[in-house]
Amino acid sequence: MWLGQLVGNAAGRATEGLYNGSSPNPDDSVPWQIKQIWDADDDTDVEYIALHTLFACGFDCNSDQIADDWTTHMTADGIYVANKQAWRLMLDGHTPPETGSRTYNQHCYSIDSQICTEILGAVSPGLPQAAVDLAGKFGRITNEGFAVHAAQFYAAMYAQAFFEPNVVELVSRGLEAIPASSRTAAVVRDVLGWYTDDVNDGSLDWRATRERLYDNYQGADSFGRYYNWVESTINTGATVLALLYGGGDFKQTVQIAVLAGWDCDCNPATAGGLLGIIHGFTGLPSDLTDPNVCGDVYQNVSRPGLPVASALLPQSDTISGIAIHMLLLANENVLRNGGSLTSDGNDVVLLIPEADAVAVEFEKPDPNGPFGLVAKALAAGITVTPTASVQRYNSKLDRNNLPSILDGVTDNSYNGRKPYYTYVSDANDRPVADWYALSFSEEVQFSELTFHEGDVVWSKLNTYYREDEPLGGYFENLAVQIRRDGQYREPAGLTVSEDLDRFRMYQAITFRFAPTIGDAIRIVGTAGGSKRFTTILELEVEGDLCEDPNATTIDATDQ
Repeated sequence: MWLGQLVGNAAGRATEGLYNGSSPNPDDSVPWQIKQIWDADDDTDVEYIALHTLFACGFDCNSDQIADDWTTHMTADGIYVANKQAWRLMLDGHTPPETGSRTYNQHCYSIDSQICTEILGAVSPGLPQAAVDLAGKFGRITNEGFAVHAAQFYAAMYAQAFFEPNVVELVSRGLEAIPASSRTAAVVRDVLGWYTDDVNDGSLDWRATRERLYDNYQGADSFGRYYNWVESTINTGATVLALLYGGGDFKQTVQIAVLAGWDCDCNPATAGGLLGIIHGFTGLPSDLTDPNVCGDVYQNVSRPGLPVASALLPQSDTISGIAIHMLLLANENVLRNGGSLTSDGNDVVLLIPEADAVAVEFEKPDPNGPFGLVAKALAAGITVTPTASVQRYNSKLDRNNLPSILDGVTDNSYNGRKPYYTYVSDANDRPVADWYALSFSEEVQFSELTFHEGDVVWSKLNTYYREDEPLGGYFENLAVQIRRDGQYREPAGLTVSEDLDRFRMYQAITFRFAPTIGDAIRIVGTAGGSKRFTTILELEVEGDLCEDPNATTIDATDQ
């Protein structure tokens, strides 16, 4: 497994990030980069820390212990995107899962958790539930939601690859281990379906399926939910594509994973590690494992104190030594999950309990529509119209789909939907104040409004969020106003659930006030960031219809 990851990783490094558009690498193959000394990067050395954490602190390690291991054995060198944000957050006193949350980690959408947790499936042979639980714990160091599900998807496949060599079956089993409502499940289902169509047509063409992956998850049919070439979703799709079209053949699978593009050193590493489990060392291609070209040295270049606490970097370990440590952890994991270890002559035999179906993390299906006063109004035949300082009504692009602010979706951690924003490219066209409003065709009574904030749009990918001047996405100040007789006024008795926090994303800020009659309600304030715009997931309102006999009327006070 470990060598399979290294071979895949090395094969893709030269073209990492180069083919991240509509066309994959046009070559038929890429040269193999087999080494006597395998230098580490973030595709393996964050797993190397996880291996140390499990040995030092056990399978029940807690967030403080994980954070301590990260801050002890990690520096700014060789870490990127969500990993880098999480490490800096730890230095500021945060611990997992805060460090991977969409509240604090600007890159929680990214690939980090799924390329740093495969080892957790490998030390869980025949134990998919244990693998999924471990991948969830360690995945939330850097990510949240659908990106963590990708880590759990891989971990479940790795755990079951010891006993199931068919990659199509493994993909199906991995899919069963994650929530069906997750964006990760959606991309896996799609790629598996497209591959099945190809099989039924009798002509396998991975490049045509790669085109469909691009169209649906980056191009015209993606709703603008693609972030960049290091995001979780597109790379999960590319890895599954490579596994399916590679048909269990190591060379073919790794080559497709490299040629497909995007983060094409990470994806072949994940695929190569899985096939390393399936085939074992002796089943890997002999020309790639020949000791005359393939060495047993794993060189740690960026993680201080490993494997020897007092030694300077770079430090060397051996692949065979790492494998022994993984085997010892696998033995312990089997025992703690009800198995046993016996001796049969010269062999050690692990008896592994037959796995039950994985208890999938709770689902978060999208709601069918809005809640609260908006739902009451619509049911009564009252029209509710969203308006804003910058108005776009394009249902094919999340960022430009203003009606989405009253569809009931207040959590995008599973569906990957991007919040609406008021970005305008020309500075001269930007409004003086940003606002979002819900207008009702009849007067209603308002009593509460919750602003579900969106994301902060970062400027520099690898700059810590407290040191980055973002492009925008947040309010610098905020007020609530209700319209009656054509005039917006602030309601009486106003209280606010929490203050705006520039360094927290996806805040849910609730304004409560005396019941007030009007035909529109809005939030208004100054947009922040260098491009001066804001983001929003939902504007949620509570109150009553005016014909409600229990309703009372209190006029708004002048602002």
